[in-house]
Amino acid sequence: MSKLRVGIIAVVALSILVAVPALAGTAGFQAGTPALPAHVAGNPEAVPYESGLAIPLKADRPAWLTPEIEAELDRNGQAAAPVDAPLPSQVGIRPGSEMVLPVGCTMNFIFQKSGVYAIGTAGHCVKVGDDVTLLTLAPGTENPVLVRIGKTVVSKDAGVGNDFALVAIRPELQSWVFPTIAGVGGPCGAFYGSGIETVWHYGHGLGIGTGGTPRAGYALGWKTDSFGWGSPAIYGDSGSPVRVTDLKAAGNLTHLLPLVGSVPSTWIKDWSGTASVIGGTRIGKMLQLAKGYSLVNSPLCL
Repeated sequence: MSKLRVGIIAVVALSILVAVPALAGTAGFQAGTPALPAHVAGNPEAVPYESGLAIPLKADRPAWLTPEIEAELDRNGQAAAPVDAPLPSQVGIRPGSEMVLPVGCTMNFIFQKSGVYAIGTAGHCVKVGDDVTLLTLAPGTENPVLVRIGKTVVSKDAGVGNDFALVAIRPELQSWVFPTIAGVGGPCGAFYGSGIETVWHYGHGLGIGTGGTPRAGYALGWKTDSFGWGSPAIYGDSGSPVRVTDLKAAGNLTHLLPLVGSVPSTWIKDWSGTASVIGGTRIGKMLQLAKGYSLVNSPLCL
């Protein structure tokens, strides 16, 4: 059996083994809930894609984030993380940081324009004008903090391959910015190719690991603006940075892709007819939507 087939089967097996609650009406999910095609039924945020519906992978705001904490954020821009919050594994503002407000998502790459930094996420996570709050470690400390990083300046929520947002980082937080993707490294340039690629993403699917986890899969379907790959997906992963083997930015993670025909629920077919479960927006499309912001590479690139 080929290494490619073994890898895909392993991904499918993991998806099968994880139990999930049923979707109740229009209720959302907490970060850490595994995303499965069964969640399409009754989901008002599922979007048309190919012959089915794709599921956006944002999570509800965390249950531990109380109105009192939010009020402190309104007053001060920062608040100490409560003991119920997961311990962050990232420092500062970087690719892979965890968004907790307005919803649970993951931040992707750092962008820059005229010396000002911004950070990306999925467009379905935020609207233009929304304040964005991260759970992270304050640089130079081991203190988990909630920090309001800035307002959303770009948001496009138009389905798989056209889903991206950009948050302008407050000037006083520029020193908190680190361009290297947590856990998996990069980005080192942008990937515009195709073919079989091993891709890595880092997201906040807490059911796989607290504080964020790296995951890998085979990307087999590349379209002009979208791409798909096989990997476990969890609510809260929306917006995650994705890079290819040589550390080039591939794009962001946004949706669980739809079923085609009568294939088993964990074998989701992409447009190339090969096994894939996750879809996202390619980096080229993200840059088109970024209104003049350019991708910032990791300082660790050779």
